[in-house]
Amino acid sequence: MKKILLLLLLPLYSFAQTAGTYIQNGNTKANQRDYKGAIQDFTRAIELDNKNAEAFYYRANAYGNTKDYKAAITDYTRATTLKPGLTNAYLYKANAEAAIQDYQTAIADFDHAINLGPKTADMFHYRANAKSNMNDYAGAIADFTTALQYTPNDADLYKYRGLAKNNKGDFAAAIADYNMAIKLSPRSAEVYQYMAGTKANINDYKGAIADYTNSLTLNPNNAEAYFYRANIKAKLTDYKSAVDDYKKAAAINPNIPNLLLYMANAQNSMGDGKGSLDYFNKTIGQFPNNGKLYAYRGIVKSDQKDNQGALDDFDKAIALGEKNADIYQSRSFSKLALGDHAGAKLDADTAISLNPNSVSAYITLSKAKMAMKDTAGVIADLTKAIGLNSKSDEAYLARGDAYRDLGVPLAAINDYTKAIAINPAYTYAFLNRAIEKNKMADYAAAVKDLEKLISLSPQQQTGYQRLGNINNFYKYTNNGVQLFTAAIALNPANANYYLYRGEAKAAAGDDKGAMADYNTAAIKSPKNITILLKRAIARADMEDNNGAILDLTSALKIDSLSDSTAMVWQTRGAVKLKQKNYKDAIADLDRAVSVYSTDETFLLRGDAKLALKDYAGAADDYHNATYMNEKNVKAYAHSGLAKSYIGDAQGVKDDFTAALKLEPNNAGTLVDRATAKINLKDPNGAIQDCNTAISIDSKNSRAYLHRGLAKMVINDKTGACADMNKALAMGLKEAAEYVSKYCR
Repeated sequence: MKKILLLLLLPLYSFAQTAGTYIQNGNTKANQRDYKGAIQDFTRAIELDNKNAEAFYYRANAYGNTKDYKAAITDYTRATTLKPGLTNAYLYKANAEAAIQDYQTAIADFDHAINLGPKTADMFHYRANAKSNMNDYAGAIADFTTALQYTPNDADLYKYRGLAKNNKGDFAAAIADYNMAIKLSPRSAEVYQYMAGTKANINDYKGAIADYTNSLTLNPNNAEAYFYRANIKAKLTDYKSAVDDYKKAAAINPNIPNLLLYMANAQNSMGDGKGSLDYFNKTIGQFPNNGKLYAYRGIVKSDQKDNQGALDDFDKAIALGEKNADIYQSRSFSKLALGDHAGAKLDADTAISLNPNSVSAYITLSKAKMAMKDTAGVIADLTKAIGLNSKSDEAYLARGDAYRDLGVPLAAINDYTKAIAINPAYTYAFLNRAIEKNKMADYAAAVKDLEKLISLSPQQQTGYQRLGNINNFYKYTNNGVQLFTAAIALNPANANYYLYRGEAKAAAGDDKGAMADYNTAAIKSPKNITILLKRAIARADMEDNNGAILDLTSALKIDSLSDSTAMVWQTRGAVKLKQKNYKDAIADLDRAVSVYSTDETFLLRGDAKLALKDYAGAADDYHNATYMNEKNVKAYAHSGLAKSYIGDAQGVKDDFTAALKLEPNNAGTLVDRATAKINLKDPNGAIQDCNTAISIDSKNSRAYLHRGLAKMVINDKTGACADMNKALAMGLKEAAEYVSKYCR
């Protein structure tokens, strides 16, 4: 908040002896504030003696008091030419120059006055004002400080130095000066208002409200104080109190820019959209030819998505003469929402022609062009908007959206990031950046953005829904249970929130809690295939394979053909594989392959074929799995195992080399290679692989079992049975068959 102080000092009257009568008469009239008569007398004196510096000086003062500053400057110039040592002539001339905003020349004349002396507080005070008006706040502060050396108890000097410090960004020092000004002049409503503005700058909103209140206590007719206090209350979401303040401001001065619009926004925010419309309807009824009122009502209707009503009001406002950039930009937005893209473009162009610096108009223009598939100029328009205001979070968001729509995700993310840097609470930017990061499979970053979005706007459900839709979101946050508990509190009817919380609980090891949430989700949405699939997977993990099959079969009765069912077919095939129902498992996996297959689909079908001793078929499936995912270690290992059964030693070697290159310390792969070596008559090599596997993972029961089998081949029955019994003791059920066969 800036304050310009333009003080014209009243002259100190002294009576020169030349042309004395007219000068004396002029001064008498000036003291009686008859400045016109005084000017006439001083003019007569000059006509009698045009070398009389005092006559020019006094007439200049009179001109100044009538606000004819240019005439005053001319006379002061003549006076100083005739009498170069006339200090006050330079001082008052500088004041007149400041009054017409010629601050640079004013500062030069203040310099003359100061150099001539004697120096006074006023000289530094007024030069400080001129420097402030040129944004030389450091220079202004220095001059105010010097002025205080002459008059240390001048409250105004502290007040205006505080303003300069505020404008320089030194808010703490500004508040200190305001407090000193209040100490010297406790009933200064203006100082409290300035201090309130500074406190708002440092987000001390409670302190700002208290200071505005103090200001209003001293001056209840200060419309601006009500207006600014209302703005802060609205920022703090105290909309009811904000509306009360806006109404008080409007009762005093309804012409404060945007006052009625801000009041309408506050009413909308408190859910009183009807109230804001009623206010404008009533006011328009009283002043039907006031175009501004139609414009404001149009903005309210636009905020309420009544785009046609908004358009009608903007049309009316323009017809009544409100032909400014803002009204055309607002109408452009309404036309864009109604699908009139050409009309929106035309209005945006008109807004720009009226105000080439309208950032909002360039944003709307870009959106109209994008809708018309005129993509060439979209980025240029938005870059222009950013050039006009590099701190416009909205411009960066809009350009990010344009890059997104043009298929340039990295540029979109970069612009969303810039928007967030400007406005760290910009929820739309966090949402859109999360969506783009999710598309790029940067799931961890997407989850982080959505968590931030939820923290900023915990009552909006978009963030929760987007979070749950991210692939395996629970791997990237420890807050899943807490977040979806909050989501359920917002909307208990949303089955997906129970599903997502169930996934988070499962990831945290709470299988029982996860199942409870899946059950609730299934009750709320019994035909939701995703819920049935997730519950089936949880049941299978808990060895409830029959329950899993039941859920998966129910899901397939709902939909067995769409692409989304591929995972259902695959999961049912995997469960049947666990049940050793290999033929049915292959049938389900065949269906999955026919719909949509992944490397995991082929791996599972390969395992089923391997179990049925279809080694060549299994090897083909494993090959497909590694083709789809060249980092699938298990597919390489199982392929090597299948090839060992058909004597393909080189294939075995190649596959296990590939697997162990990817994961050299994978104990499971080493055990699989040991099995392959047994098949290829290399029991000693098998024992060596099992030894390595055990050194990596001493709890690997399969390593003990297969080492035992290798030892049987070399007739080390004692060692073999020790290993097999070790595997059985560790809980490996399949070891029981071999212990019974070889060790009884």
